[in-house]
Amino acid sequence: MKKAIIFISLCLTIKASKAQSLLTKDSLDFVFKETLAKSRNAVSNATNNWRYDNSNDDYFKQDTIILNAARSYKMNYCNGINWSFYKEKHFILEFTQTCNEPPTKLRSKKEDYMRLQIKQRSNKFYLRLLNKNGLSDEFEILNLKRNTPLSDGESAFDYTIVLLRHK
Repeated sequence: MKKAIIFISLCLTIKASKAQSLLTKDSLDFVFKETLAKSRNAVSNATNNWRYDNSNDDYFKQDTIILNAARSYKMNYCNGINWSFYKEKHFILEFTQTCNEPPTKLRSKKEDYMRLQIKQRSNKFYLRLLNKNGLSDEFEILNLKRNTPLSDGESAFDYTIVLLRHK
């Protein structure tokens, strides 16, 4: 009996861990809504940005990009690109430079305002970015994971998303 209980517990644990790693439209919608909610909270360390390390000036050239929405994520780079959410599934593409004082951000153009669509095809999820001219980029979502915060005092809002650019 004891072995049966241990076996059932082990099976349930494996099933739960697999379920957490699966991408679903609901989980993607939740994460992007949570991103916007954090931007509206009057919390000093709240962020509404998903950040990319653009030190090599390769955001538009790379096939695979990694964005971090973590408040606890350490930014140890000078040039970055932010997806800064301002309304549900809408963000501004921002180009930042943080190593000089004062830190700077290029003024956004109309083409930098994006609308995000989540699509599912053949059991894969895609992010379509549309600006005022239409389709700007399309990415396959390779992975979305919730990270463990760096310390106990850090926020649980700590995600990394890995995207594959479709050309």
